[in-house]
Amino acid sequence: MSDPKPLLFALYEQASVGCGGAPSLWTHPADERLRINTLGYWTDLARSAEQANLDMLFFADVLGLYDVYGGSHEAALKWAVEAPANDPLLHLPALAAVTERLAFGVTISTTYEHPFSHARRLSTLDHLSNGRVGWNVVTSYLSSAARNFGLDEMIRHGDRYARAEEFLDVVYKLWEGSWADDALVADKHGQTYARGDRVRPIEHHGEHYRVQGAHLCAPSPQRTPVLIQAGWSERGRAFAAKHAELIFIAKSRPEEIRAGLEDIWAQAQARGRAQDDIKSLTVLRIVTARTAIEAQKKYDQLQSNYHLQAQLVSYAGDTGIDLDRYADNEPLTTETQGLTSYVMRPDGSGQPLTAGDVRKRFAQVTRGTDLILVGTPEQVADRIEEHARLSGTSGYMLNPLVSPGTFDDFAELVIPELQKRGLYRTQAQSGTFRSRLRADRSDRLPQSAYGASFRFE
Repeated sequence: MSDPKPLLFALYEQASVGCGGAPSLWTHPADERLRINTLGYWTDLARSAEQANLDMLFFADVLGLYDVYGGSHEAALKWAVEAPANDPLLHLPALAAVTERLAFGVTISTTYEHPFSHARRLSTLDHLSNGRVGWNVVTSYLSSAARNFGLDEMIRHGDRYARAEEFLDVVYKLWEGSWADDALVADKHGQTYARGDRVRPIEHHGEHYRVQGAHLCAPSPQRTPVLIQAGWSERGRAFAAKHAELIFIAKSRPEEIRAGLEDIWAQAQARGRAQDDIKSLTVLRIVTARTAIEAQKKYDQLQSNYHLQAQLVSYAGDTGIDLDRYADNEPLTTETQGLTSYVMRPDGSGQPLTAGDVRKRFAQVTRGTDLILVGTPEQVADRIEEHARLSGTSGYMLNPLVSPGTFDDFAELVIPELQKRGLYRTQAQSGTFRSRLRADRSDRLPQSAYGASFRFE
């Protein structure tokens, strides 16, 4: 039997007070999220993540307030549900400056950004971080975001993905196809910085974008940042199979995760990609202490600071469905432009949840479909080991219930137990983010990647 392979581990964050899965827990006495407007909060967190040899600090983001529940943003602001939403991209240069190895993932929407300016920002960040950047490619799901960018309503799900496909084509042309590998000379004696004949405009003329180019930045260490993707719908999986190098999975049942991954792997292999080119991170929440009794007490305290309404506000924003208007026995509509996978029953029946199913699911500290582990470090490590074996996931995205206490507990108690089992690396990583994910240690997209087809040879 071969030795176990270390899993990947990342920390999920948002530049907001109410972060992700249990947004009302900023009211917990030990939580420090009210400091999110201070740089010290984030630099302390980044240093701790690097000291723990974490693979990535990941930032989610939204571009509108959660105003579906009750037809108003009032409940979202009361509970700080993914609000306020500061711009996470502005955090990253500061955090890269106080770390040397930690990689960063940042969420940026293809629906509301322009590919030319986006490509320049991420190339700049890839330079400043020495290649430690990943881009979480999203199409956005909030109707409030659409209105913030001048639209009367949200672009339909399929149309958002069509727009995203063209967006990716444009940035691939800029990152991979505008500057040849031998374009940069940087020769003081020869008085030549770059060869103009080896830098070309991209001349993109598409349905959604017209971009002349050339790319304004010299090639960065990775050229294309590591591509992260979280869509789990049929269209999302197809997009992942074509583009993604790292998939973010908000599911808990290992059989459902494995089935989804096998579908993505099969589609990717049909495109000529290797299965190992696509890694995955499953959302994980933990409550741990040195004894099971202490861990349960911690969980009970979380529950006493947890508020169902805040969670329903979050669910309503994610799905576009206002549960405040549904009786418990009513099935939810599937005619939504939000996150459709959150509406369906997890048993594969193709039937929607009822409002009562959702209220019951969120009655306790859990995001319903995500994985939450409560117990001693040994018990948590047992569950992680078994879940990874059954699901096929490459690793886990730790979603903090209390910040920074959840991560501190993970680093102090769980990491040593995982290291004993060979499931957490003991040596610090080096090199670009992509090189750490790939067996060949390459900084660049592999030749089999769709984006590589745009290279300037």
